[in-house]
Amino acid sequence: MKNVKFFRYLAYILEILLLFVLGTTPSLIPQIFGATPCLLVALALTIAVFESEVPAMIFGLVCGLLSDIGYSNSVGTFAISLTIVCFILGFCANNFITANFYNVLLTTTVVVTSLLSLHFLFSYVMAGYSSAGTYFVNHYISRIVQTIICTAILYFINKFIYSTLSE
Repeated sequence: MKNVKFFRYLAYILEILLLFVLGTTPSLIPQIFGATPCLLVALALTIAVFESEVPAMIFGLVCGLLSDIGYSNSVGTFAISLTIVCFILGFCANNFITANFYNVLLTTTVVVTSLLSLHFLFSYVMAGYSSAGTYFVNHYISRIVQTIICTAILYFINKFIYSTLSE
């Protein structure tokens, strides 16, 4: 039965690598309203719903580090926040909430909006950009919506992986 868990984690790792390449290759994913989705953030949240706390936290850390490398020029914003959020989400999904599509969509809407708003706050507002509000409206709102849509798609992919490769 440990082989099943190994292959499930291997499928997650391959998914992380594929989405990292897709998300960081220029012009591979078309920009909609000047932004592309944060695919690894969506992936980490959907993995966390199906796994227990520690694997969810580890996959959140890996996705967060790769998101920091790919989407921003500072390491730490996504890494720290996704690690904490994925641990909490993994704990809640195993103990309190049912991991159905609507709960995951509601949870990820709140989490993605919060994470990307914090990223915007640290990257633009605290740096003192004069037209930060316009940049948020023109780029970040589109990125939030696209990430939530990608979360819905990745939920079904990871649900299939988890249900196929679980004990």
